[in-house]
Parts: sequence; structure tokens; C-alpha cells
Amino acid sequence: MEASPFWEEKMFDLDQIPMPDLSDPNFAPFWEGTHNHQLKIQKCGACETHRWPPRINCRTCRSSDVEWVAVEPRGTLFTYTIVGRPTARGFSSTPYTVGFVALDAVPNVRIIGNVVDVDPSAVAIGMSLTGRFVAAGPNEEMTLIHWSPTSIGA
Repeated sequence: MEASPFWEEKMFDLDQIPMPDLSDPNFAPFWEGTHNHQLKIQKCGACETHRWPPRINCRTCRSSDVEWVAVEPRGTLFTYTIVGRPTARGFSSTPYTVGFVALDAVPNVRIIGNVVDVDPSAVAIGMSLTGRFVAAGPNEEMTLIHWSPTSIGA
């Protein structure tokens, strides 16, 4: 049996990742969406501006009318960093890549996540990525979005 490359998803101890408050009303629709393998972001009901992270009021028109919409989890790597030292439980194996992904459907919205299935030295700004939903937490009660090169995640 051949050993897996160090940058594969298995390198994360997903059961050890610190848990956010999944019931936080500002983020609960996002977490419900990822649990159902959907990427959901806020959209202003008044001016239709998409926004991330979630806010009570729209920065464009100040409306508090908000809806959550599903968007295709595909995008382009806007920027990234390669983490070289362990910084939190669940992320003890290094190096790994964390990226900001500009969504194809809504380019002004950028979502952060781990970039997986690619050696960190091969990661490049502008690469096409596809989101994958991965169970995490001590009892898999949370679902994260990880980003893979589109040729792999397609």
C-alpha cells in the first residue's frame, strides 16, 4: 500500500478541530447549508448585494432584510498562506494551505478554507477550485468546506 502525500485531507484531525457555536443566529444558516452540502451566503433582500461574512445590516443600503441563498461552490484562489507551524487542535500536521476563494457566481464574495489535494508548493493565485464538504468535530456535528483544484474536485 502506497503512502498518501502529506497534503491530502487525512492530515487533518477533523475530530479535534475547535467547534464554533453552530446555533449562532448570524451563522446558523451557513452551517445548516454545509451540513446539507450546500454553500449558503447572505443576500440583501433590498438591494440584492451578496455578502460574507454575515452581517445584520447590508453595507450597501443598510437594510436588515436578509435572505440566505445557495451558490455554486466553485471559485478562484484570490490569496493564500502556507501554514508551517501547528496553530490549533486538529491542524497539527504541517505544512498546509489556507486560501481565500473568490466565488465564481459572486466574485466580490471570498470564502476561507483549507486548500487540499495539492502540494502546497504547487498552489498558485488564480487557480480554479471546487468546494468539498467534509464532516468535522468530535461527533461530526459540523461540516467544513475544503477547496480542491477543479480538475480533481470536478
